[in-house]
Amino acid sequence: MTYQQEFTAEVIEFADLNRLNIARLNRDVHANCYIPVTIATIILSDGSVKDVSIVKSSTVPVVDKYFLYIIEQASPYQPLANHYDPAPEEITITYEFKLDVRLWGHGIGSTQACEELKPQS
Repeated sequence: MTYQQEFTAEVIEFADLNRLNIARLNRDVHANCYIPVTIATIILSDGSVKDVSIVKSSTVPVVDKYFLYIIEQASPYQPLANHYDPAPEEITITYEFKLDVRLWGHGIGSTQACEELKPQS
């Protein structure tokens, strides 16, 4: 498994244990679709997080804040030396996470993104 794959697996596992309260979302707009947000994470050689930033907002502030929180709280990640020789001082991982808002039973995922969401004023 690549470092990025391990990183995203750890983030998703942590997110599964610390779910967003979807009662804070507009279920009429966000039901049975996923909300994408692209996040850049700078990881230092020891696996600690140097910075987490939004590359492409989901336009749903609570979702953006949730993923920033999850990535920060799930750290530290694996040391870079576990995957790189020599280990760089830091790497940046940019990944599109998808918050799946389901009305269906457990284990059934959404296959389409929520319609284009307008930023809240």
